[in-house]
Amino acid sequence: MKLDRIEDNEMLYRVVRKSYPDSFIDGKPTAALFIDGKGVSVDRDGGRAEAQIVESFMNRFAKSDDYGHAVKIQTGICRKIGTFPTPVGNKKNKYHAEIHESENEIQISFIKALRLANECQIVSPL
Repeated sequence: MKLDRIEDNEMLYRVVRKSYPDSFIDGKPTAALFIDGKGVSVDRDGGRAEAQIVESFMNRFAKSDDYGHAVKIQTGICRKIGTFPTPVGNKKNKYHAEIHESENEIQISFIKALRLANECQIVSPL
């Protein structure tokens, strides 16, 4: 895993929090899941198995009981939609990344967020 670049074939995982009920309606992700003024927080797969990624999410959100499930989307699809996935790993989580509108803008537009929601896949909890 290159820390300074996310490859097109790498999967990005986003937590669907219980406390954000409008991010999922009638069993489907909505654009709200991909709109955040601070950047859409995701974890890149980094060569890990999906079960390991889901388990790390469940552990991270266990104290607040806020983990609902997760969705995933391929980095290449994000780029085709016109968004800008960027690695922003930190000391706590080297797999942390964000999806931005562009290289210079953070918040994703509604139409791009809607396209991301339509393209992402639901990941069931363990």
